[in-house]
Amino acid sequence: MADTFQIEITTPEKLVLSERAESAQIPGKDGYMGILPGHAALLSELGAGTLSVTAGGKTQDFTISGGYVEIRDNRVRVLADRAE
Repeated sequence: MADTFQIEITTPEKLVLSERAESAQIPGKDGYMGILPGHAALLSELGAGTLSVTAGGKTQDFTISGGYVEIRDNRVRVLADRAE
């Protein structure tokens, strides 16, 4: 199993983040999801909240609202309506 996964956070206006990460906490419609390398394939609606990404031992937080997340083949794609 890999030690990291690729994560991309995008909005209709821009690419917010694209990097390798060790973990992420993503606000789903029904609660937070913890993401680690090797996560099972998943497609889910996003809720509003704080998305946290840990990469290189540092954590970055983004406030997001609405959209979808797709997890497949050690790649996480967050398609958010808004991300700051």
